[in-house]
Amino acid sequence: MKLIAHRGASLERPENSLESLIYAAQLGADAVECDVRPTADGVYVIFHDDNLIRLAGLDRKVGELTYNEMKAALAGADRNLLTLEELLKDYKERTPILLHIKMNNPDDDFVNIVRRAPVEIICGVQSIQALKTMSKVFPSDHILAFMPAKECYPDFAENKAGIIRLWEHWLQDITPADVKEKYNVEVWIMAYKNGSLDGCVESLSLAYSLGADGMLLNNIVLGLEWRKQLELLKDRND
Repeated sequence: MKLIAHRGASLERPENSLESLIYAAQLGADAVECDVRPTADGVYVIFHDDNLIRLAGLDRKVGELTYNEMKAALAGADRNLLTLEELLKDYKERTPILLHIKMNNPDDDFVNIVRRAPVEIICGVQSIQALKTMSKVFPSDHILAFMPAKECYPDFAENKAGIIRLWEHWLQDITPADVKEKYNVEVWIMAYKNGSLDGCVESLSLAYSLGADGMLLNNIVLGLEWRKQLELLKDRND
């Protein structure tokens, strides 16, 4: 089961930072996930939230701020702001980047930037329109569906998303086997237990037992240690 570092090694380094993504890759993550969205002046920034409340205490939307305004606000909270351009220039690892595209209708400029990326990119899309746009230049096995609801998986699979993301708390209603019975796709699980995205041994073991192909979690250190112990156990039993 692949282990994907959610927002990089986000318990070890600042989330969505270059340091976090590089560190997770060097630890051994199978992919590193980060979020991208545009500022008011069209700069693509690596940032999860649609506003700056949580990270800078500023009740303003990312799309309402220029890059310089956003950078200054985050600097006031002792945080850096990474752009997509900087990420693609300075990230030298071989580990793929799962780019969660926080745009429902990516424009041609964005598509061309990502298409020319010097690193392997998995496009994480959250709308059918974004899926159709990105599937024009990326194969289905490099497109992951960040679906808004569990009932949406047929639409995303039929529109060429090769990876379907399920939330852990959806597993009581839908399993990887349910999805794979109908479609030839991978299924990745987003860790979510007791309101946390960190992940835990119980969550990892559940996803593995259900045949998940991957799991996204904040605590990539824990995930890699869990996998190491699992492999040791398998070796003893062989």
